[in-house]
Amino acid sequence: MPDRPNILVLMTDQQRADAMGCAGNTTIRTPNLDALANSGIRFTQAVTPTPVCVAARMSFITGHRMSRHHWTDNSALPGPLPELPTIMTLLLRARYWTQGIGKMHFHGRHYGFRNLLTMEECITHRVDDDYLRYLRDNGVRTRFPKGIRDLLFFQPQTCGIPVEHHKNTWVADQSIDFLREHTRYRANQPFFLWSSWISPHPPFAPCEPYDDMYDPADMELPPFADRPIKTLPPNFYGSRGRLDGAHRDPDRLRRLRALYYGLITHVDDGIGRILNELETLGLSDNTVVLFVSDHGEMMGEHGLSQKNCPYESSVRIPYLLRWPGKTRAGRQCDDLVSLLDYFPTLIEELDLQYPEEHGPLPGSNLLGAAGGGLADPRESAIIDYGKGTGRWISARNQKHKYAFFAHGGIEELYDLENDPHEQHNLIAEHPTLAAKFRNQIIAWERQHGLNDSFDGDRLRSYPGPDSVPTEEECRTVNLNDGPWPKRLPDDETDSVETFAEAFTRAISKETTLSPDKLSIKKYKEQVLKRSPQDIAAESLEGTPWEDAWHNA
Repeated sequence: MPDRPNILVLMTDQQRADAMGCAGNTTIRTPNLDALANSGIRFTQAVTPTPVCVAARMSFITGHRMSRHHWTDNSALPGPLPELPTIMTLLLRARYWTQGIGKMHFHGRHYGFRNLLTMEECITHRVDDDYLRYLRDNGVRTRFPKGIRDLLFFQPQTCGIPVEHHKNTWVADQSIDFLREHTRYRANQPFFLWSSWISPHPPFAPCEPYDDMYDPADMELPPFADRPIKTLPPNFYGSRGRLDGAHRDPDRLRRLRALYYGLITHVDDGIGRILNELETLGLSDNTVVLFVSDHGEMMGEHGLSQKNCPYESSVRIPYLLRWPGKTRAGRQCDDLVSLLDYFPTLIEELDLQYPEEHGPLPGSNLLGAAGGGLADPRESAIIDYGKGTGRWISARNQKHKYAFFAHGGIEELYDLENDPHEQHNLIAEHPTLAAKFRNQIIAWERQHGLNDSFDGDRLRSYPGPDSVPTEEECRTVNLNDGPWPKRLPDDETDSVETFAEAFTRAISKETTLSPDKLSIKKYKEQVLKRSPQDIAAESLEGTPWEDAWHNA
């Protein structure tokens, strides 16, 4: 047996902190996550440092904030990226086998993985993605195995792939295969395995039987879905528009949440299989297990989709840690922790050598207190996002949250104890508290933030829009799915569905969805002005919505 513990990271994408039974959710079924929480520690107030995929994941693996790794959202600051040590590079030096499986969102880099099996989004060529290659090799004829983005990105749909070949199953299968082979051939070498699911990130397209596992009638509607657009910071008009009207359609919202829960339960089943395999192989007592997500999901709250904002459903994340001999079973800890704290924990507990020239790291050891928790609990957590007009900075403590938005110079202040859904902006009612938070943000930004954030002693702001868009003007469709089916060799074109087949199947069960509810005209305009080889989207001819396409 290795002299250092194995490390297993289980990560979902865009999972809300409240989407687990152990978090008090009585509707969703997550028995394996609940069991993991009962055998380790659950951090109840965990947040992401930046609520978007790439920036959050780069903070997780480097232990640094965006100002150091340069990923301010899903894009980076201009210029070369800094070469920073990662969890994987330090573990490689410590003789760990480092294995990644699933979604990493690293833009072509491995960052210290000895081996990496990818399942990414928006693929350009089939051979660029291990999961797509797997589907080809197993004769699974599909065009959108991860769901249809574009017109249906935040709309209910079903994936037609059999459950044994679904993306959620694949991550679990590959993880189990790795554990078996590693134990057979490299039993004396510790491993770092990062199993990473795309789910429950939209499109919300579970396969059978998970697509019908939850009754929409049992789903709660999101609070504050009717937030007036004039009260939104301009940064979030796009997140409102991407819903394409779903926030004003209760039946559709309930169906979306049911599908979201179905994806999470499917992942939970896979996690159960992986943890059972650890037990079967005799690895459980010497394996550190972390379950976490990169950020949350608004799911219609505030009339918003996605993440990218400082509200609780976007920044709060599930965070479960089981470290045999160090975490106390069933412990719940309300320390303010984040993704930035995992790397420092590994460094201290495993005695890893972090290069001094790249430090110090802003995080703290999650095992600083007996049974788990910080040695010195934080008074507040800082969350930041974006650059230029897209920049915002938020400070959150156990009772209040403050946010400054560069676009328009808007400030918001919320009482999280009495207003947990952040519906009442108190910025004008509590000037003293607002000033305290503002000064904290200014001091933090000078030390840890971006260089161009200031005009003199004030945070830089940019003029707001000349006018507020109407709900209809705000609605939008983004074409950003990968064009890999358009770029197949001629002898492989029959191995995928036609667009009409795929689209028809995706909407076949969706009684809450119809073309009159969506922005077909905007979709058509974008499809017709883009090169067919550069987009996955096509006309709706041959689908049940063909007439709507022609009339748009």
